[in-house]
Amino acid sequence: VALMGERNCNLQPGLSEFPQEDPRWKKALNSEISRPGSISDIHVTGESEDMSAKERLLLWSQQTTEGYAGIRCENFTTCWRDGRLFNAIIHKYRPDLIDMNTVAVQSNLANLEHAFFVAEKLGVARLLDPEDVDVSSPDEKSVITYVSSLYDAFPKVPEGGEGIGANDVEVKWVEYQNMVNYLMQWIRHHVTIMSDRTFPNNPVELKALYNQYLQFKETEIPPKEIDKSKIKRLYKLLEVWIEFGRIKLPQGYHPNDIEKEWGKLIIAMLEREKTLRPEVERLEMLQQIANRIQRDSRSCEDKLILARNALQSDTKRLESGLQFQHEAEIAGYLLESENLLRQQVIDAQILIDGKYYQADQLVQRVAKLRDELMAIRTECSSVYSKGHALTTDYVAGVDSGTLQTLKLMQIRKPLMKSAFVDQNLTEEEVNMKFVQDLLNWVEEMQVQLDRAEWGSDLPSVESHLENHKNVHKAIEEFESSLKEAKMSEIQMTAPLKLSYAEKLHKLESQYSKLLNTSRNQERHLDTLHNFVSRATRELIWLNEKEEEEVAYDWSERNPNITRKKEYHAELMRELDQKEEVIKSVQEIAEQLLLENHPARLTIEAYRAAMQTQWSWILQLCHCVEQHLRENAAYFEFFSDAKEAMEYLKNLKDAIYRKYSCDRTSSLHRLEDLVQESMEEKEQLLQYKSTVAGLVGRAKAIIQLKPRNPDCILKTSIPIKAICDYRQIEVRNLNFLKSITDVRIQLKFH
Repeated sequence: VALMGERNCNLQPGLSEFPQEDPRWKKALNSEISRPGSISDIHVTGESEDMSAKERLLLWSQQTTEGYAGIRCENFTTCWRDGRLFNAIIHKYRPDLIDMNTVAVQSNLANLEHAFFVAEKLGVARLLDPEDVDVSSPDEKSVITYVSSLYDAFPKVPEGGEGIGANDVEVKWVEYQNMVNYLMQWIRHHVTIMSDRTFPNNPVELKALYNQYLQFKETEIPPKEIDKSKIKRLYKLLEVWIEFGRIKLPQGYHPNDIEKEWGKLIIAMLEREKTLRPEVERLEMLQQIANRIQRDSRSCEDKLILARNALQSDTKRLESGLQFQHEAEIAGYLLESENLLRQQVIDAQILIDGKYYQADQLVQRVAKLRDELMAIRTECSSVYSKGHALTTDYVAGVDSGTLQTLKLMQIRKPLMKSAFVDQNLTEEEVNMKFVQDLLNWVEEMQVQLDRAEWGSDLPSVESHLENHKNVHKAIEEFESSLKEAKMSEIQMTAPLKLSYAEKLHKLESQYSKLLNTSRNQERHLDTLHNFVSRATRELIWLNEKEEEEVAYDWSERNPNITRKKEYHAELMRELDQKEEVIKSVQEIAEQLLLENHPARLTIEAYRAAMQTQWSWILQLCHCVEQHLRENAAYFEFFSDAKEAMEYLKNLKDAIYRKYSCDRTSSLHRLEDLVQESMEEKEQLLQYKSTVAGLVGRAKAIIQLKPRNPDCILKTSIPIKAICDYRQIEVRNLNFLKSITDVRIQLKFH
């Protein structure tokens, strides 16, 4: 009764006449005691300072039911008799629970019963019965008390703060959904774009792509971050209606879901920049090398033109019987051209290895200069009496160094017999020069094959295999030149016939050896390529699984342990299947080593890398299993602790409410309270073991917050290793990274 007085509304006279055993008396009294606020706490739009609490409550009722046909709210008595006002107020806040068309045709008692039933589901105590209201003049203060309970239970805009009224919920909810849908579509679209690793080989196009990425990062990301903040702010305003049940939040529409997708976009952007920036720098470096080849090629062309002009001048002097004048000058031009060509060959090989988009064109230009240089050298040997010395020096410089670097670009074809025809040479001398050039070509190609490399990774192995196919094709086509040399043998006479026969026999023997060497090398490259391809594919898979596990968030921010358990179980099933595949690849490596494959170092490196990575992924699985147990215990502990705290808090609040008494309390009432307190004491004693269990469990719980990057550590924390990380394995892993990083780039390309 004292509390009712504090609320500025007395018990209605009719209710005070009820005997204390009447359920309505207990219902009203208990409800009034349980209500934390007061009717004087009501605030409504359009109120004036001199309005009483009753008038403000009536104004709130009128505003809430405004627009409902056939409903008037003029008082707290007769207007409420048919139950429509109660239903209209509930419908305003929860239209999904009230059908106003049905309300319009139902009886008063049915409307009242339905309204009180629905309100009770929403947390409003059932202070009234339909029979209390469906009378000629319902008790005003009973209605006021119940309506104020509705006011307390329903969401409202905070006084002087931001909020969404019942009239604006649908509009704001549609606005929120549209903003979320648009932003999520935008994020997923750009995640797809940022995940694309197909980059152009043209430096200009790649630079434009990089600038486009920077512009996107600087101009499009900030506005979307503002949109994301607006969504969060709007969700905060809608949250009260979501909790009230007016809005059903679909899966994927929470701001946390947006943050998760946003995180994927940021990671994709960082990965794209991490891949794109080095690629831009690499192509810019290749562009500089290409420019240098162009510059040196022009200089080499000029020097060869000068050398040819000087050679033609001396040829005319020879025909006129005059002394040579330009022999030393030509030697200087050829030496300078040789030095330029040697650097161009190195640069061209860099462009080929880097897959520069104009590499083939530049290789052809360098090869053309090389052919021109060799042609001038051949002419010099036939013009100058001292040409042999010049030729010997040149061969030592170019043939043993430059030409062997050129083997991966373009194979020099042997000269045709017609190239040696000269009016000053006999047919037999032409044949001798022809067979000698063929023999030089075979020996040159044999040296190239003997010094050929096999490659250390998949791109280099593929490059060597492709280049060797061109080499092998040229070797097979050489047979036509050999047949021409055999046919020329019948033209030879003594004393050159014997010498020619010896050279021809040597040529046939050397060519047979060269052909067998080429076939064996092609076979070895095929088997090596097959092994390296399969090994690389498995290493990429293992590396991806490793990255997923290493990057997983094991802090307290990630409570979804069930999903991680399911993923880990699936991973273990995949590992069982992969074990047989990796074993078969290892068996291929063993077989190649038993056969003494010439690329032993590459095979052993891949075999060791697979063994190391397989062992490492198993260690990671052990770590994951340990983390799963510890994290599950962590979240289970805090869930139990929270449940215990809520239980004790509720019990405490119940005790405060239940055991309130003063001097007016009767002895009989006090004795009842003492008796009831013994039962609650017994409950507390029984719950003591639960609390003690939580205290014991707390000592074994692993801390997860320090794993959060946002957590600032004020003291050092001991770290316990739960997997083997011996130094030898770390070194193997470093080697593995150098291989698999290239493989991953290849996969993206």
